[in-house]
Amino acid sequence: MYGTKADHLIAMQREGICVPPFDVIPFEDIVRDTSYVDAVLRTVGEEDAAALSRALRQAVREQISVHYTPTICCDCVSVRSSCTLEDGAGSSFAGQFETYLRVAKEDIPARIADCVCALYSENVLRYVRERKLPVRALRMHVIVQQMVEAELSGVLFTANPQGILNESVIIVGKGTGDNVVEDRVETTAYYCNRTDDVYYYDGREDLLSEQTVRSLLQTADRIRTLFGTESDVEFCIADNQIRFLQARPITTLPDKAPLVLDNSNIVESYPNLSLPLTVSFVERMYAGVFKSASRRILKNDTQLEKYADVFANMVGHANGRLYYKISNWYTMLHFLPFHKKIIPVWQEMLGVRNKQQDAKPVQLPVTVRMMTYVHAFTEILSAPKNMEWLNQKFEAVYARFRQDFRPEMPPRELLRLTEAIERELLADWDITLMNDTYAFIFTGLLKAHLRRKYPDHEARANRCIAKVSNIESMKPIRAMLRLAAEKDSLPEADYEGRLQGYIELYGDRSPEELKLESETFRTDPDRLRRQIDAYAADPEHLRQMLESHAPAQADLAQEDRVSTYLLKKCKRGIAQREISRLNRSRIFGMCRTVVLAIGETLAAHGCIDDKRDVFYLTYEELYALAERKTPMQQIVSQRKAQYDLFAALPVYSRILFAEKEFDKSHTCVNAHRFRRSQNRLSGTPCSNGVAEGEALVVEDIHKVRSAEGKILIAKMTDPGWVFLLASAKGIACEKGSLLSHSAIISRELKLPAVVGVEGLTETIANGDLVRLDGTAGTIEKIQSCQRREKI
Repeated sequence: MYGTKADHLIAMQREGICVPPFDVIPFEDIVRDTSYVDAVLRTVGEEDAAALSRALRQAVREQISVHYTPTICCDCVSVRSSCTLEDGAGSSFAGQFETYLRVAKEDIPARIADCVCALYSENVLRYVRERKLPVRALRMHVIVQQMVEAELSGVLFTANPQGILNESVIIVGKGTGDNVVEDRVETTAYYCNRTDDVYYYDGREDLLSEQTVRSLLQTADRIRTLFGTESDVEFCIADNQIRFLQARPITTLPDKAPLVLDNSNIVESYPNLSLPLTVSFVERMYAGVFKSASRRILKNDTQLEKYADVFANMVGHANGRLYYKISNWYTMLHFLPFHKKIIPVWQEMLGVRNKQQDAKPVQLPVTVRMMTYVHAFTEILSAPKNMEWLNQKFEAVYARFRQDFRPEMPPRELLRLTEAIERELLADWDITLMNDTYAFIFTGLLKAHLRRKYPDHEARANRCIAKVSNIESMKPIRAMLRLAAEKDSLPEADYEGRLQGYIELYGDRSPEELKLESETFRTDPDRLRRQIDAYAADPEHLRQMLESHAPAQADLAQEDRVSTYLLKKCKRGIAQREISRLNRSRIFGMCRTVVLAIGETLAAHGCIDDKRDVFYLTYEELYALAERKTPMQQIVSQRKAQYDLFAALPVYSRILFAEKEFDKSHTCVNAHRFRRSQNRLSGTPCSNGVAEGEALVVEDIHKVRSAEGKILIAKMTDPGWVFLLASAKGIACEKGSLLSHSAIISRELKLPAVVGVEGLTETIANGDLVRLDGTAGTIEKIQSCQRREKI
């Protein structure tokens, strides 16, 4: 009609969005006769853009006749262009046309004429030729809008034009828009993740209140819905009112399925930041394990190779954090028979909140598809038995590593030890995925059966699964408590021997144990001594913990026959799952031991300054250094600075990239999360009981010495949290599901627990008095604490 800008303004005004009054003057009302274009083209041609520009601008001026009577009442206006070909899918004309601010009434006709003449600037004509657009189709309508003398002006991008689709960006500066666009004032940029309701700003000054940011984002949602596309929107603020000046589509975003990074479940193993060595190792590990899993189901290498890019990209990383490339997971799950039934169970067990699927189509020949039913049923049903074989194989590999490893070995030989681990263990580690699927399926069937049969199905499901007792993950804490109880009665030599025995068995179990850079009891035995001393310091409480954490016998007699059958299957799958998790920590422990030895060698050769700098390198770089020693201090220094930035960025549960993932780059980051006013939150109940007490909000577990008598509040936990959970009154997490580690350990410890609580760490503050109901799945703030710090 009038071009994107004018049409959008009209639509926004009709929608009730606050737009300053404006008029639109059609091109046909400004230019009397358009035949001049053909005449000039015949005479001048299109090859010489400069000559064509001069001729067309002179010709159009001769045809301009502005008879404009304003309908807006103001002394000063802005005059804006609205070209018919502007902001199209293949032509944006960004920055090519003119906007005039503070135009007096008597100057309006001249500025309208200038807008029309800008249609034939040399740059515009070159752009038209480059995009193969017809010069004859160029039309310039003009917008005359009430001028607003703004206190703040800026641009709101409903999606980050760099290529993050669920991140809105607000760039704002003081004064009117020309100051911002022409960089005459300092600006502050606000980056708002729409999935997690969190934002941060990059700039020296926080110019927008939380209320203003929220209001802008609400309008962004209305504009996205109105136009059905991502837009960039100019706005200004005066007298505490936001006015929207124009909107146009973002033309730089590709029209294709996004790359979805989701931290469901993986965040339990890799919370917070993971250094480059861990990232590179995890990407290799996942690629190999999931390709093996798919081979186990397909048993057809020809079909398997068609999806090689899927297996190579099961995980990704952004801003120093690991994510699932969730679309590729859905693709892999589509190999399974009855995947439409299995995927919802998988989503529930892993705590995937966003259920939208965007998988690569899986097209298998009929015979191959039919055989997947046979292979899948065989592999899944035999998973617990195969797990027993895998556990035995692990013990053999683990014993051989302890025998072969020597810290003074050259880096190349040390890397061969990790290659042997990958070759002998990770090649079959996909059996653990089959076992996970086994556990997920039977847990889902148990919950479905209880849902049909009992009104209190949630609480009954928790009671049933709590009967899966004496799991492997509890053995480290029970052994530690026994050590603490016997510490004073043992001779020093015997005690030290018991300590070394504990380290040999459980020395790799620690918070964030699947990060190679994490300190463990094996790398720092003094941590173990301090933990034991802390338990031993209170003999009465230690006695109570020993009694309460003793393994219980699972009594299945109270359940109906179907529940009993399903529960036995769940018990077998969950028990094997926890064994594999402990063995997985030992695999990473072996690799950590190798890497630290390589770090010692590289530091001795001057390649890095400290042995722990090795974690800022990648596995590929380690292989290169094994062949040729090269100084890496500059790379390490750059990555440390980069990770300092990553540490300041908020943690995102989901990022939608338009294309390939990338890391953020800023000069200054100030994180902020929208405050939540509600005092009662809900999640998934996973361990029955009610606890009331002081909240301990944990962001960095390494800073926590004790959770004695506290209710733990966290984004997620991992197996290493068991030492902290042992003394807590209860736990609530933002992440997790019925089979997440926090849920399993809480049931074993008989602690009330709720997982999957959205907005938990923004609502509950450190020191708040809270009531946790693990049966109903709620956490309620009883009394607020004024302190907002987190540990």
